[in-house]
Amino acid sequence: MKLLSSLLNHDQAVCPHCGTKIGLRQISEYFLKGTNHSILCPNCNRALRPKREPIKFYYSVCAGFVSVVVPFWLYILYVEDNFWKAILLSISTVIICIIVVSILTIRRIEFE
Repeated sequence: MKLLSSLLNHDQAVCPHCGTKIGLRQISEYFLKGTNHSILCPNCNRALRPKREPIKFYYSVCAGFVSVVVPFWLYILYVEDNFWKAILLSISTVIICIIVVSILTIRRIEFE
């Protein structure tokens, strides 16, 4: 539990107006609604938006592409020529990539 808490440490996610820490539930709205969505501070009820994208979109696309294509072809070429097993390997690496990008987003988000 302590490891998970340290990974999801979101000390930078504070309201710039009143200094209240923004909860993980409110930060996670950005995963579904994007950075154009604004949330309300739980203390002062002012609208908050991210200063910038926590992780550049280009890096997320590159990480997604690499996490799918590279494991798929490495499995096909070096392990075994089995399409479905290669797909399962690619899906598992995509899940790991999504978890890493989510953790980085939570840790790097700052509000204006």
